[in-house]
Amino acid sequence: MVFAGHDFAAPRKTDDSQWAAVAAVLGAGLRYEGFETCGCSRDPKYRPRTSAQVRARLRVAAREGLTDAEALGLRDIANSK
Repeated sequence: MVFAGHDFAAPRKTDDSQWAAVAAVLGAGLRYEGFETCGCSRDPKYRPRTSAQVRARLRVAAREGLTDAEALGLRDIANSK
């Protein structure tokens, strides 16, 4: 079992595309962290929600020389650098 982060919301059991995205995010060493209940005002980090979003970000990683973790954390892949 892996701790996915305080802000992880599991997709539906049957949504393979979203589960593939979760596996890619966790496999890259990222977690679902963001808002804290203590009021620390941390911004939620972007995480891809579908396998298509993961593929697009990994293509950018290969093209721009980013790590998988850096690419999966990009909200806007058009402005990657």
